[in-house]
Amino acid sequence: MISGEFRLGELLVQQKLVSEAQLSAALARQRMDKDRVPLGQILVSQKLLTHRQLDTILDTFGKRLRLGEVLLRHGTITSEQLDRALASQRKTRGPLGQILITLGYVDDPAMRQALAIQLDIPYLDLDRMAVDRSLNKFINSNYAQRHAVIPVAVAGQLLTVCMDDPTQRAVVEDLNRSTEKAVTVVTASHESIRRALIRMYEDRVETRASDSLELLSEERSAPSESKYASQSAHAKVDGVVRQLISTAIGRRASDVHIESLSDRLQIRLRVDGVLEYLEPGDLNDSCNRSAREVISRLKILGKLDIAERRRPQDGSFRVKVERKGKQRSVDLRVSVIPSHYGESVVLRILDGQNAASSLDELSFPPPVTEKLRQLLNRPSGILLVTGPTGSGKSTTLYASLMTVSRPGIRILTAEDPIEYIFDNFSQSEVNEQIGNTFATYLRAFLRHDPEVIMVGEIRDQETAEMAFRAAQTGHLLLSTLHTETASGTVARLLDMKIDPNTLASSLIGVVGQRLVRQICDKCKVAYEPAKPLLREFFDERPTHLKFYKGEGCGACNRTGYRGRLTIAELWVPSEEDIVLINKSAPVEDIRASARRSTMSMASSAWLRLREGRTNVEELVRMLPYQAIVDFRQQCLWKHERLSLAV
Repeated sequence: MISGEFRLGELLVQQKLVSEAQLSAALARQRMDKDRVPLGQILVSQKLLTHRQLDTILDTFGKRLRLGEVLLRHGTITSEQLDRALASQRKTRGPLGQILITLGYVDDPAMRQALAIQLDIPYLDLDRMAVDRSLNKFINSNYAQRHAVIPVAVAGQLLTVCMDDPTQRAVVEDLNRSTEKAVTVVTASHESIRRALIRMYEDRVETRASDSLELLSEERSAPSESKYASQSAHAKVDGVVRQLISTAIGRRASDVHIESLSDRLQIRLRVDGVLEYLEPGDLNDSCNRSAREVISRLKILGKLDIAERRRPQDGSFRVKVERKGKQRSVDLRVSVIPSHYGESVVLRILDGQNAASSLDELSFPPPVTEKLRQLLNRPSGILLVTGPTGSGKSTTLYASLMTVSRPGIRILTAEDPIEYIFDNFSQSEVNEQIGNTFATYLRAFLRHDPEVIMVGEIRDQETAEMAFRAAQTGHLLLSTLHTETASGTVARLLDMKIDPNTLASSLIGVVGQRLVRQICDKCKVAYEPAKPLLREFFDERPTHLKFYKGEGCGACNRTGYRGRLTIAELWVPSEEDIVLINKSAPVEDIRASARRSTMSMASSAWLRLREGRTNVEELVRMLPYQAIVDFRQQCLWKHERLSLAV
């Protein structure tokens, strides 16, 4: 009855802030709580006190717990450790919390939780919270970064902010004045606040008036715009669209999928090749409240006919993005199709910063990179990149062109559409409506005397014939082909009526590739995959191999993955392969021979597993079945273990 908490309770009763019955109930609850929450925090949670009233009592009568006492009470440190830390503090005059962290007695999250108890404020796990970027209007980016403070919630006239140093009363008073709201403070670990600041403020789409005018300059004459909204409503929808684009770019999304349902919009972002739902919140609610207006706004930006809802339409526009004080332009392609409940829209985000500038940035296995570089130095021939849609073929082509580019040669490209614009070569866009097909461009290119030609895709017999003609007349030609494996290229080209002798003499190499998600470095942990999954790859568990996965954190948006890796194979036709193609041997014989001259996808997958950069779940999800069969049959891990033993 004479504990420090009860003496605080007596003061509260004397000051008529709580009654004796309320105090007794709070003390009873405290005794039942195994974590021994401070009495003041219990009374605040019961709304019997405000934070301001509690702070006044604690500071006036000196009843605030010391940080060391809190850590001792919760068993975080021992009394001997506290004595050593206090002795060090007397010498250095530094903050006790920082000294305890330096000595290794506590980590930052544990110290912050103790600080929260000492100050009677809540402690948050920001990594588990969705950041509402609409709150960044209350605190500008520079101020938030300088003082490590982030707005986390607003309710009426109450603004809650998370502070790295919650003792900075001057910052709280500044925010009270600037926001004209009552500010309440919470805290979190230093690293989680840093990550939350990145999610809140970086990769923002510019919203200044000058940018808005530039974006709207080509739509002023649109006759149907006025029937959707007044000027103020128009500005509101414009803000919603900008926030949606900003969120997508901030999440590193490649596409935004907006689907019309019976009563709402379903919005998903494709991040690292996988669709993720837009989190519930103000942005999602705003899109649903203005569903038709949002779609109309995107059609206006893409210079499409907003009155046409029965036919598919395609367009494009550009936004300015600011990151770390620097501006850059990001292109967006808009595709609209009619659906049962309205229209569905896909935004393709084409950020030039994501384009690889050389083969080294593709993270191919070193042997594949080296051999591919040798092929690109050849004066003529056809080099093909194969794989399904979304496997990174265009990125590989661009990286190859940037690698081979030099002032002494001319490079021409025909693309559908042009994804990234480069100054190093001349790019042309296919438009079949006016007859500008891949084959048409190839005929014209041969009269412009280029050394290197890139064709976006060989998709028909005419394009294939023109491509091989270009290769036979002394040009290096790069293109893509939709096949399951690199060796499947021969069958596909023979189906297009390419002469076997022409094929054998011109084809210098084929890259086959897939993209798998990379385990997030921030939350990477060791784990043991399920046995049925392991049996897909190994006849017995490799004892020397560790498996990893991501637990999910704020840096990876709780997915456990961040970024993607290339799993690649490279087939360079051998003499035996060329003879078989020339003889029009059965495709199965050519395929069996090609396996012996291919740097296999199985080897690339094994390298990624051994590096701990991906896991078997991703390999099963993305690799063709034949690559998994090759992995198991080749027993790569056994050969590696034997070579290490020797």
